[in-house]
Amino acid sequence: MTVLFASDLDQTLIYSRNSMGMDVTEEELVEVERYEGKPLSFMTKKSQLALWNIDDSTFFLPVTTRTQAQYERVTGIFEGQQPPRFAVISNGAVILENGQPIKEWSDQIRQTCTNRKTVIKELLPEINRHFSEDWVVKVREADNWFVYLIIDRARFPEDKLDFYTATFKKLGWGLSLQGRKLYFMPESITKAGAMEYIKTHIGANYVVAAGDSLLDLDLLESADYGMLASHGEAARNAAPISAHIRKTENYGIKAGEEILARVAEISLQRQ
Repeated sequence: MTVLFASDLDQTLIYSRNSMGMDVTEEELVEVERYEGKPLSFMTKKSQLALWNIDDSTFFLPVTTRTQAQYERVTGIFEGQQPPRFAVISNGAVILENGQPIKEWSDQIRQTCTNRKTVIKELLPEINRHFSEDWVVKVREADNWFVYLIIDRARFPEDKLDFYTATFKKLGWGLSLQGRKLYFMPESITKAGAMEYIKTHIGANYVVAAGDSLLDLDLLESADYGMLASHGEAARNAAPISAHIRKTENYGIKAGEEILARVAEISLQRQ
């Protein structure tokens, strides 16, 4: 039996110093990402070893909202090991095979976004109409797939988030607030859709998925077994989840250890 382990990266398997929590020592950490010459993201050594030692019958699929350039910075996860053959990036808009985008997949997603008018040129005027410059620090485009705002959380009117979510949903966009980033994602770009493509391609019989944010919920719902990090946006917002999804007992970087330990157990059970 082939098990597919499809997992988000940031705040699920890898963590910044601000997100890792307090119950970890410096000696437990291993750097997995460096940006502009400075360490940016970490795993525990225990998590890294657990990922490397996953049973050969289990196929690891990174599934991330990161762009290709951002994903390629995360080299420390696989240092000294063979990186995964496939990776889902840009929230599912792009699938990499041996580091190269699968053109037919991205072309299909691009056409769907165009048909539904969920493209950036249609979105930006709506952002400018609804959002105040008082709390929008930067507006960034991710490889022409989606938009995220860098915001001032102290000024951001969180009491209006439900209103913003409903407003943009009518236009075909989903919102996700993660730290200082507010994502605007076309509803046709999903992690679950890309995961299903890989599941079929490799002939996986069972899917384990892990994540922390609202953008991960479709992935977890599509899996046979899901793990939701208890510190994340989805758990904090009490988002409804199905019975096959379990919240982690641990928070922060220790949740990553818990997730990988559970994957190891499932891999052995499914042999």
